[in-house]
Amino acid sequence: MALFTDGPLSTIEVLVAYDSTVLETARNEGIDLATKLALAQEELGIELRRFFARRGVWELELGNVVASEALRKCHAFRALALAFREASHTQLNERYRARWEEWEKAAAWAWEALLETGVGIVEKPIPRPRRLVVTKRALPAAAGTYYVKAAWVNGAGEEGSASEAAVVTTADGEGLVVQLPDPPDGVTGWNVYVGYGENETMKQNQEPIPPGQSWAQEADGLREGPGPSEGQRPSYYVRISPGPSEGSVLADALPGLLLRG
Repeated sequence: MALFTDGPLSTIEVLVAYDSTVLETARNEGIDLATKLALAQEELGIELRRFFARRGVWELELGNVVASEALRKCHAFRALALAFREASHTQLNERYRARWEEWEKAAAWAWEALLETGVGIVEKPIPRPRRLVVTKRALPAAAGTYYVKAAWVNGAGEEGSASEAAVVTTADGEGLVVQLPDPPDGVTGWNVYVGYGENETMKQNQEPIPPGQSWAQEADGLREGPGPSEGQRPSYYVRISPGPSEGSVLADALPGLLLRG
C-alpha cells in the first residue's frame, strides 16, 4: 500500500464517484476541489498526530501511516464536507447545508471505523519516488512511446509504491536510460518498470539496481516481468479496541473529528 505522505489520498474523480453533484457545485460556486483535497489531507494528518499522542506512540510520523481504504474514505468524505460547507456559507442554501451535514456525518463514521479497524503502521517506511530522470541513448531499436515507473526497495526485499509514470517517446535508433535520484534513508536499491501503456509496465531488472546507478534499455527489447507491487504492508495496527491483529496498540477514547457547525 502507499503511505500517507506519498501523495493525495483521493482525487477529484473519487469525489465525483461518491457525489455526482460536487463537480457542478464547484463550478457554479467557484470552489477549488484540489484545494479542498489538500486541506482535507492536512486536517486528517492533524487528527492522526493527535490520535498517536493520545496513545503515547510519539515516535510515529505520518510517513509511517499506510494509506488504507478506510483512510482514503476518511479523506474523500472530509473533502466533500469542506466543499459543501463552503457552498453553504456562500449561498446560505439549505440544499448545500444538507449535503455538508451528510458528508460531515459520513466523515465521522469513516474516522471511527478507521480507528476501530486500525491505522496501519509500517515500521521502516519506503517513500514513493518523487521523480525519475529519463534520457535517451543510441540504440538499434524502433521508435516507440514508453511508460516508465520506478520504486525503491530495502535490504529485506520490501518495495515501496511506484512513482508516477513518465511518458517518453523515442525516435528510430533511440533507447531509454533511467535514473532515480535522491535515495531516501534505509533503501538499498530500486526497480524499474517499463511498458507501452501506463497499466502495462513490467520489471526490467533482475536484481535491485544500486542507488546512484542507472538502467539502460537493451537492444533486444523489453523484458517480460511482473508489474509494480502495491507497496508495503502494515507491520502492525494502532486501534481503539481489541482485535485479532497481534501487536495492536489499544486506546481508551475516541478522538473526534474537526467537525464544524
